[in-house]
Order: sequence, then structure tokens, then C-alpha cells
Amino acid sequence: MTAVAPPETKLDHTVERDKRPILDGPNKFKVAIFGANVSTGQGGLSFADDMIKLGDWDEIKGLAQKADRYGVDAFVPIARWQGLSGPDRPWGRQFETFTWAAGLAEATENIGIFTTCHVPFFHPLMAAKMAATVDHISGGRFGLNATAGYFEPEFRMFGVDLPPHDERYEVAEEWMTVVERLWKTEGDDYEFDFQGKYYNLEGAQSYPQPVQTPGPLVMSAGASPAGQQFAFNHANILFAQIPNVGAAKPIVSKLRANADAAGREDLALWAGVHIVCKDTEKEAWDYVRYVEDKGDWESAVRYQQICMTGDARSMDWDVYKQSNDPRQDESVRIFLRAGLTPLVGTPEMIAEGLQKLHDAGITGICTGMVDYDEGLDRMDQQIFPLMQEIGLRA
Repeated sequence: MTAVAPPETKLDHTVERDKRPILDGPNKFKVAIFGANVSTGQGGLSFADDMIKLGDWDEIKGLAQKADRYGVDAFVPIARWQGLSGPDRPWGRQFETFTWAAGLAEATENIGIFTTCHVPFFHPLMAAKMAATVDHISGGRFGLNATAGYFEPEFRMFGVDLPPHDERYEVAEEWMTVVERLWKTEGDDYEFDFQGKYYNLEGAQSYPQPVQTPGPLVMSAGASPAGQQFAFNHANILFAQIPNVGAAKPIVSKLRANADAAGREDLALWAGVHIVCKDTEKEAWDYVRYVEDKGDWESAVRYQQICMTGDARSMDWDVYKQSNDPRQDESVRIFLRAGLTPLVGTPEMIAEGLQKLHDAGITGICTGMVDYDEGLDRMDQQIFPLMQEIGLRA
């Protein structure tokens, strides 16, 4: 009887982060699936058929395992703590992202598994410990999407104030400094004290430390100077905010120049996109119109109001819709599709759009979908082969 070799043991700091496939793998253009942790996902604020229901863990586990089999690079959640208009509406059900990541880390083999963490709602000691735990569960496949927070209704729900924009990044800067130090401190200096403006720690320590060295991969989003500086200091991946593919080049060129000037030539620039792929262009646009016809426009308007003003409590939907048609307001339509860059058309058109993003300097995407199950199948059977032909995928 032939003995079976034991699996390779992965202890603290035994996997080099910068050599992980999501940063250094053979795929020139990375593809991550976005938002499969909330009802309807990042497919938009709609009641369309076949969107994520979030009624059964196996629904999400099955999507992650399918993405893993198909060679998708990562699974990335969004951070939500409450819905826009109630639990039976889009985003009304949410899985917490650290425990979501832990479950999917155990259920998959190769795909990168991220959490999205609202800095103000997690103490850095807790976040560092949970991140290291999921990194061990996954064998070094974990990533942290760190966000400074912006959604005031959730801040009120937690009983904390929403600080001004730049101060939120001051908090995030101090928070991430503590987390990174917890991931690295070892040997004779296994604990440390920290006195900051927002956090004061005595005898801080966190063991075991992550599998990845010097710590898990970090991504962040930030269009503002403060957000960009946070990414330059701490992130491996920065999301660029791109309204449409045609606008990508000047936006990405400026962001690339800023990163390079900060000494971060290694910082990867990604985009958040929303893919609707069908066999013909007409079918794709008909499907977009169907999703809009089923749209939860009240939630879209509330989302816009919260993002633009910080609050939507004063909005009376019944009064609003008497004098406004949100379907004719492009800014509301953007929020209906969760603020993501639209890619609509045939597989060839999707591949062409991804090529244009790559030519502009984007090296990866997080994509939302309406029907994630069908969308993943089309990704594997139609889009990935085309990306291979043009040299974007191995």
C-alpha cells in the first residue's frame, strides 16, 4: 500500500504575499466576483429573477466553488449592515464578511477570498486576529478590503458618529498601522504598546500570525487625495472609479502617475464593473431594460441621497415620485447598478471592453452580475476563452 504524503504545512509567515496568484500569477488581467454576500448582490437594486436570494448558505457556497473551478481569481464581498428600504428589498439581507470569508475559505481550494471591513466598526486587534484566522483556514488565500466607511445610517445604527471625510482616513491610517504591526511583531518583541489619537493599546499581540508574509493582501478604494494616500501607504490593490470604459484612460493615467510619484509603482489598479453578457447585443440591452423595469427605484434614490448628502430620512418617496422620474435621471441609474462601470453586450464586446480597460492601465476587475450562476458560466465558457486569445488570461 502506497503511503499518501501529508499536505504541506503552512505555518505563520510561510507564504510570500507578493507571489500569490492574485498579484503575481500568470493571468495578466485578474477577474474577481463582487458582492455575493448580500441579497441581489452587486447585480443592482432590482427585483429581477435569478438574483441572489441569500436564503441558503449553499447558494453562496455553490457560487464560490463554481468560481474556484473556473479559475476566477478572487471572491470579494461588499460591506453592508442594513438594507436601504427593508429586509425584503435589495441588499436587505447581508452576511457578515469575516465569517462569510471563513466559510468560503474552507469550501474552496485556490480562489482568493476577501473580507470587506468597515474600519470604524472593528477594533484593530479583533480585525488582525480574524484576518489571521481566515488566512490559516485558506492556507494563505485571504485578502482584506479595508474601507473607511461612508454610510451614515449604519454609523447611527452602531451608535457612533460619522466623522468628516478626511478624518475617516486618519482613523483608517492609525487602524491599519496597528493591524500591520500586529501581523509582523514577533520574537523577543512579541507584544507592543501603542498610543495614538484614536487607539491606545497596552501589551498588544496577536498569534498565530498570518500565513502570508508580511501579512494578507490589502485592497482599498479611494478617489479623494486622502483615500489615495491611504492606499499608497497600505494597499496592494486600489480601485479606480470609472464611470464608463471610454473615460478610463485619463482617470487611470492620473491615478497611475500619483501612485508612481508616491513610490508605489507596484500598486495594482483595478476597476469595479457590472457585466451583462448575452449572445447578441440586442438581447443584452433588452435584459438591461428588464432589470431596470424590475428596478427598486426607491432604494436607488435612497442610496443616491445617502451617498450625496449622508442622509435620506427626510425623503418621502411618495412625494418624490410625483414630481421626479428616477428612470430618466442618469445619476440615479448609476446607483441602481450599484455605481459600477457598465459592460453590456456579447462575449466579444465584453472582452473588447476589458481590453480597453487593460490598455488604460487597469490590471483587474471586481464584477457584479445580475444572475451570478449564469454569469459565471458565460465567464468560463465564452469570456475567458476570448481573453485568452487576446493575451489577458493564461
